[in-house]
Amino acid sequence: MFLLTGASGYVGRAVQQMMAQRDHTLCVAGRSRQMGQRAGTVFYDIDQNGLPGLESLAGVSCVIHCAGLAHRLATPDRYQTVNVEAPAQLAALAAASGVRHFIFVSSLNVVPVDASQPDLDAAGYDEPDEHYAASKWLAEQRLQETLAGTDCALTIVRPGLVYDVELVANLAYLARLVRWCPVSLPDVGCRKMISRRDLAALIASCAEGGSGSPAGQPVVVGTDGQCYSAARVTKGISGRGLAFAIPGWMCRMTGRVIDLCRGLDAGATWRAISHHYWCGPAPAVRGWQAELTLESCRAGVTRR
Repeated sequence: MFLLTGASGYVGRAVQQMMAQRDHTLCVAGRSRQMGQRAGTVFYDIDQNGLPGLESLAGVSCVIHCAGLAHRLATPDRYQTVNVEAPAQLAALAAASGVRHFIFVSSLNVVPVDASQPDLDAAGYDEPDEHYAASKWLAEQRLQETLAGTDCALTIVRPGLVYDVELVANLAYLARLVRWCPVSLPDVGCRKMISRRDLAALIASCAEGGSGSPAGQPVVVGTDGQCYSAARVTKGISGRGLAFAIPGWMCRMTGRVIDLCRGLDAGATWRAISHHYWCGPAPAVRGWQAELTLESCRAGVTRR
């Protein structure tokens, strides 16, 4: 039996659907009781600190932890409580209950822009400046410490930017901008991305032990294998050709206004657009391969 936390969240909902499609017995924990109304699932309310109301995980073979604060302007204390302390407490409970595998959904944002390897232990990287990424960086290390020397193996999944027909966070914000002003961002930067469906399938494959070892790989980088420039992301989201690209200088100036309006550090938006992040192949996980790109996902066409 599998326990999924964060079943009401953007990624968690997709993971629950994927596990149901694969006929797995599933317990779910989330903020919406509707998540537990699917056949074959048991629901546990999740409290404000991101912990399910459980005293034991007896009978659970694998915990999939998707719960957490993501891409919100939360305080550092809230990130610490929900994204660091809660998964560590859940992992300790899992180990004490005889759970054999703990999967933690982290973020590729823990990997520095100039890193050549995206799957090192988090301790091998400097702490990120951004609060959300820093909370994931800390959580990975806390989980390694918590589960070290136990019979519960840890798999960390670091997905790139997640896309779908339904967009959230910065991609949803960009989609609104493109609808209002149908122009492309400049052809700068590169980043890794993955469709929500492919990410859910990747997590499910890791839970099934499909990564080549009984307990899974220590770190799995979740990407579709593509490299996306800012221009490609804009055009992929819009679903149509955009004749005019905003000049870099104009994009930097507009980014400063966005930073001010959203309470971000000056230059944060431009750095996110123009940085060349690590770009490499999709992960090699047995039984899994990426089926979508941003363009085919938004067009509703599966890549063959």
